Amino acid sequence: MEFGIRPHLLRGRVTHLYGPARVDYAPDELLVITVVRNGALYVRSFLEHYQTLGVRHCVFLDNCSSDDTVDRLCAHAAVTVLQTDAPYQKFENTMKRYLAERFSPGRWNLCADIDELFDYPFARELPLAGFLQYLNGRRFTAAVAQMLDMFSEFPLGDVESRPDDRLMETYMYYDISAIDKHPYEWSDPPRPEVAMHRGGIRQTVFGTNNGLTKAALVLMDGKVKPFVEWHHAAGAAVADVTGVLMHYPFVSTFRRKVEDAVRTGRYGATTTEEYVGYDRELARNPRLCLKGPSARLFTGLEPLIADGFLVVSDDYLRWVRDYTRDA
Repeated sequence: MEFGIRPHLLRGRVTHLYGPARVDYAPDELLVITVVRNGALYVRSFLEHYQTLGVRHCVFLDNCSSDDTVDRLCAHAAVTVLQTDAPYQKFENTMKRYLAERFSPGRWNLCADIDELFDYPFARELPLAGFLQYLNGRRFTAAVAQMLDMFSEFPLGDVESRPDDRLMETYMYYDISAIDKHPYEWSDPPRPEVAMHRGGIRQTVFGTNNGLTKAALVLMDGKVKPFVEWHHAAGAAVADVTGVLMHYPFVSTFRRKVEDAVRTGRYGATTTEEYVGYDRELARNPRLCLKGPSARLFTGLEPLIADGFLVVSDDYLRWVRDYTRDA
């Protein structure tokens, strides 16, 4: 049904609110697509980050926000805002595929949740156009991103969040001591240096075995099928360099989101079970703090590369060196 009637049903339930209905951009430019609900705390950090990264345009599909997410998004340039009342549980992948197919045919898009900030190795030396030129030149059609859960040094119950917060300055710690790695399943043949990640700090603290790997960056070339099994792409040539999605769920609204997810089942059976685990542990330990002895202060991507959390090939390193030398 997901590839049959649902796309047709969704199209009739999408309303255009703000910004251009069509975005023209080059093969070495990037569009960000996001399905969002009640993301007001994240809007500033999200847009500042992606505009600084060099993203061409951001497209948001609001799914019945009850806060001022839409108003905050519509106050910015280089943004398109749509809205739908379609139930997320049934239409999640259809919504994301709709945005990709409508706004980025033949072009690269990055699908990121409102609490995810993407980055790639050596972005300070290599601009986004250079990164995409590398992927294009080697005929890659997808790049994997590994989720990195970020948190503060304070107990979750003490966290106070404001829309003006800059996430990267407020939630500065991560912990990768409990990452489980498995062969990557979504390319044929799989690249041995790219792995599937599971677990991490959420497994340590909450006992959940959540997946942490997404094919976040996809070239919509007509051959790749995005959002298969939620976060992966079928028929893609996967790059030999991986990026990171810095993930910021642990803001002051985390407990409220957990309670809503458990009550409504909004995220589907599998993910709802994760939220049940969060809810159970938060009820058991109201003073829960994620920062333990193995937590590290985030100082950039280089330590993540050195630890093997992120992958860079020799070919990519040469590209960065030559691009920097010729710039």
